[in-house]
Amino acid sequence: MNKTPKLRFKEFSGDWESKKLGELGEFFKGSTLSKANLSEDGKPCILYGELYTKYGEVIKNAISKTNLDDSKLVIGKKNDVLIPSSGESAIDIATASCLQQDDVILGGDLNVFRSDKLNGVFASYQLNNSKRHEIAKLAQGASVVHVYNTQLSKLKLSVPSKEEQGKIAPLFSLIDDKISLQGEKVEALKDYKKGIMQKIFSKKIRFKDDDGRDYPEWESKKLSEVLIERKENNTGNLRVCSVAVRKGVLDQIEHLGRSFAAKDTSNYNLVKHGDVIYTKSPTGDFPYGIIKQSFLNEDVVVSPLYGVFEPLNFSLGYILHCYFYYRENTNNYLYSIVQKGAKNTINITNTTFLSKSLVLPIDKDEQIKISSLLIKIDNKIEKEQDKLDSLNEYKKGLLQQMFV
Repeated sequence: MNKTPKLRFKEFSGDWESKKLGELGEFFKGSTLSKANLSEDGKPCILYGELYTKYGEVIKNAISKTNLDDSKLVIGKKNDVLIPSSGESAIDIATASCLQQDDVILGGDLNVFRSDKLNGVFASYQLNNSKRHEIAKLAQGASVVHVYNTQLSKLKLSVPSKEEQGKIAPLFSLIDDKISLQGEKVEALKDYKKGIMQKIFSKKIRFKDDDGRDYPEWESKKLSEVLIERKENNTGNLRVCSVAVRKGVLDQIEHLGRSFAAKDTSNYNLVKHGDVIYTKSPTGDFPYGIIKQSFLNEDVVVSPLYGVFEPLNFSLGYILHCYFYYRENTNNYLYSIVQKGAKNTINITNTTFLSKSLVLPIDKDEQIKISSLLIKIDNKIEKEQDKLDSLNEYKKGLLQQMFV
């Protein structure tokens, strides 16, 4: 059956032709090559596991190298499409990458597709997106899953002319280049923030007051001295909220697409504007031990899986950044108070959470100066992250419209 994409370049028309991969090229396996064969220099090579962790749809330059004699090894060339033949899950091995360089040694557990009829970059984007779940369905196995060349050769792709493939492929490569550069910008800002925090909380950087004098020495305070548990439950027909890693406290339906609240929410915890929400147990993408502040201008409720605290007379911005630093950089800061429950679930009670200590500036003005600096960096990170998210959404939308 022939199909037509929703969006295409104006100079092209007509249906795309449905073809089996086996009709468009040949499949073969990679070499016997493992991590033990890697070296600091030598010839470029690719291992199957790197397709999950290091590469996207396009491989411009192979990262790894080996000194093995390549006379008996499988050598990849530009336009080859690589698909792992084994992995931990079906969706893992539904990954395709196209080589953009010649003379690359291809490791074992790689399915290699070579074609002079199909643009490899075009094929990789189609396999990774509109065909990904079809590839996953081909996988066989339990603890380790496999997909074989004989199965992949029967997979059908909708294929336009070689000329149209050649217009689509570089468009997505260009978008991915922009995504990669934007991602590097975000990571650079995060590294910058991490470096600043290390200097601040190790007290290598200290602020002075408005008269140029040193602030008093910092003191250790328990969280119970800066936060007080809010013990009020649902007081009426209040919105049920969840907590997202980046966005904080959000309406549950808006955040998750539907409500996961229990029928009876009378024991849900009340949250007021400015309160701190703490995850006692992992919930979705939100791991335990992270705290967020509610900026909602209304009372809401959250599941008992969260602890809710009202800040006392301290700079909350400082408390949040200081806590984050301790959580990420101090060994066993939280692990020592984790309690394991049924089915290996983990939990940290409000009481044990409040027993932990932070080292704080005693002068609130110093707290505010520190938090203001870190919040400015956070705002920059958020702005650049939003740009990255927009690029990813733009790519996703184009993929849905330009492939069938």
